[in-house]
Amino acid sequence: MISSRALILAASLLLIFVALVAKLFSIQVAKHEYYSLVAERQQNKPLTVKAERGLIKDANGEVLSFTSDNISFFADTRMMNSKRIDSISSALSRVFNKPKEYYKKIIDDGVGNVCLEKKVSMEKALELKKNVIEGLYQQEDFSRIYPYGSLASHVLGFVNRDMIGVEGIEKNYQEKLAGSDGYFNFERDVLGRIVSVDENLSRAAVPGNQIILTINKTYQKILEEELANGMQKFGGESAVGIIMNPNTGEIYSLANSPDFDPANYEYSTAESRRDRAITDTYEPGSTMKSITLSILLDQNLVNEDEVIDVENGKYFIKNTPILDSHPNNQLTVRGVLEQSSNVGMAKLSARVADDVLYKYLRDFGFSNSTQIELPSEAAGSLKKPSAFSGLTKPFLSFGYEIALTPLQLITAYCALINGGTLVQPYIVKKITDNTGKNLEETQPRKIRTVISKSTSDRIKNLMVGVVENGTGTAARLQNVLVGGKTGTAQRLVNNSYSSSQHNSSFIGFFPADNPKIVCLILINSPKVGEYGGLVAAPVFRDVAKRMIETDLSLVPNKKNIERKQNLIDRLVADIKTAPKIKTTSFADVADKHVSNISTRKFFNGNNSSMPNLINQSVRDAIAQLNELGLKCKISGTGKVVWQSLEPGSSIIPGSECIIKCEPSIKKNPASVN
Repeated sequence: MISSRALILAASLLLIFVALVAKLFSIQVAKHEYYSLVAERQQNKPLTVKAERGLIKDANGEVLSFTSDNISFFADTRMMNSKRIDSISSALSRVFNKPKEYYKKIIDDGVGNVCLEKKVSMEKALELKKNVIEGLYQQEDFSRIYPYGSLASHVLGFVNRDMIGVEGIEKNYQEKLAGSDGYFNFERDVLGRIVSVDENLSRAAVPGNQIILTINKTYQKILEEELANGMQKFGGESAVGIIMNPNTGEIYSLANSPDFDPANYEYSTAESRRDRAITDTYEPGSTMKSITLSILLDQNLVNEDEVIDVENGKYFIKNTPILDSHPNNQLTVRGVLEQSSNVGMAKLSARVADDVLYKYLRDFGFSNSTQIELPSEAAGSLKKPSAFSGLTKPFLSFGYEIALTPLQLITAYCALINGGTLVQPYIVKKITDNTGKNLEETQPRKIRTVISKSTSDRIKNLMVGVVENGTGTAARLQNVLVGGKTGTAQRLVNNSYSSSQHNSSFIGFFPADNPKIVCLILINSPKVGEYGGLVAAPVFRDVAKRMIETDLSLVPNKKNIERKQNLIDRLVADIKTAPKIKTTSFADVADKHVSNISTRKFFNGNNSSMPNLINQSVRDAIAQLNELGLKCKISGTGKVVWQSLEPGSSIIPGSECIIKCEPSIKKNPASVN
């Protein structure tokens, strides 16, 4: 009996032993690699160390975007007991002034690793580090900081919550800014506690490279503030401004209004985040006239003093009227540009062959992207000569039937004034590693010669005349000679050109004898003033004045310019009319008739539209302007023949209205601007 029990027990033990041997064989021999990997993963868990994103700086080393090394705190619920939960909750409650129960609930309800506080500043993180509590650990959690808020927001762009660039420089240089993540290989016990660090299997994170821009923070601030002031004064849907070095292609400032805060991009609209300077195309209107005239000069098809019959402001091509906003009988070629005559420019454009005009416009960079280091740039469009209609060339001459971006236009103007060379615009000056060692540096690049130096000198001189004697007088500076060109183009609305919505622009350069700065101002659909000479030119003047006052190196030798006559009263509008579309062809370009607007009204102070003052006496005109709360500037005597604020347009109390008067015996036709 006893021996049988002993045999059973021995057999049982033998079976257990055989089973153990079999299991050990399976673990150590048959499935050795599998269980070794499981053990290694349990004991040696790598921890990723995020690389710090690189800095973005302006041309003078001012930091425009950097990364804050915040810390996030986590608790491992698998290591928790009541004592540890209480210790962790007490420590966090003391630092962040939140109830202990808040943290206890997070731990009790959580599974695995739970986040207790996210993106904690280093100062507060140091307070928590004094409390060494098992189960509480930390992890770097970076935040992207834009110290100047919305400044240069469309240039910088922004990053998403995963620190990946979404727009602007942040997007285009994602790989260079991101750096290379590192990792630490920790050996842990069965409970997940860190026992040691394997340095042989660990790698330190490499911070991202630094991007140094050509942007000048001071210029950028001035441009953004003056664009905002212009939007407030004249109204408008949006505005664009670019400041550029015409000789090198460096972009000193690029701004859009409205703008946005890159650190809180989710609270802005897609419309406000769009970089209109490079993504939106438009018909430039009369700013194209300088380009057209430079082509004619370069081909020796005109000279500045040649007299052109401008048909008293109305000229027909294929039964389509070309109109001037300020009628004249005859103008010199110089006068055609100064007074922004559509008739004169349309007539002159007939002298240049279609293919020659097309080649020049292509050489100026139109219908080709500039390859600026920013995303989503548009190329624009330009008809090929085979697609020209009988109206294409005259309309091209004053800025229609072509689509371009503000950046393309200002780049073309650089060629006009720098001696005739198209330069590559660029906004990234150099790239360095995190220690400041140079990795890449952008050098100015000349693309091609478009016009001769003598042509460039002549067109510069003519554009100085535009500011001194023509439509751009509102851009004049007291002690610095400025050149430039105004532009006013009707906008396409529902496939038809609107008489109430315009693109108002001005491109100017200074000092005129040796241009260092070229600046474009574009305001879309201004509610007051409407025209480039009345809206964009004053904004340019304010930008240029502040730049010169701030940066003494721009114009070191200022001279007081003596002007023999006050020409501000000669401020006139550019093109008021544009071709209107019927199906696919251009048709009527007739002007809006002033006679359709009542010439005498009584106001109660609540009116918000501008009355028609034409043919009224100075006394009546002043009385109405005073009742509307408008400032008044008067030139001449007699009856009103011109007013700077268009009849029927919206007005802002406190704005200035310039009125020009002439004796009633004069026979010159009044212009409507």
